[in-house]
Amino acid sequence: MSTDTRQLSSTADVSSEEQSAASGIDLQKGAAGEFGEVVLKVGPGGARQQRFFGRLVGESRQYSKVAIETVRVYLSRKGKYVVQVHRSEWSDLAESTDWFKDWKNWKNWRGMVGADELSWGDFTVEVVDSLEQLRDRVPEKIYRTLVDVAAHPYSQDLDV
Repeated sequence: MSTDTRQLSSTADVSSEEQSAASGIDLQKGAAGEFGEVVLKVGPGGARQQRFFGRLVGESRQYSKVAIETVRVYLSRKGKYVVQVHRSEWSDLAESTDWFKDWKNWKNWRGMVGADELSWGDFTVEVVDSLEQLRDRVPEKIYRTLVDVAAHPYSQDLDV
């Protein structure tokens, strides 16, 4: 597990051969502009931030009686996978400072049930080198998406 900010914020260019070898994905296909700056919240309440250049390749939200858990997987420009897990326990909602105001304003209902980005909970970030290392760290739904993205180009033109 790695949450070293220096590792995530490096912007050095890496050759296409190194990227392909690291991830199993041919990053040379597609425009370099597909990768943008990503800023992730980290730690209790998301009080800190870590950044890198990459793109979102999978996301899943799971609801239970205890918590809402959102898992996002990004592919970095260097070909590594960055996994952000945001876990918001329902019991923490009562400790949130704005919860009563949010319940009174019916327009904020999406944020209260997790349809928007939640402002409470704990965030973790982990960097892994390969798809195989992701298998036990992400839900099956995201893993299948990542395998498909690795096997096919990110975008392609149809000849119709």
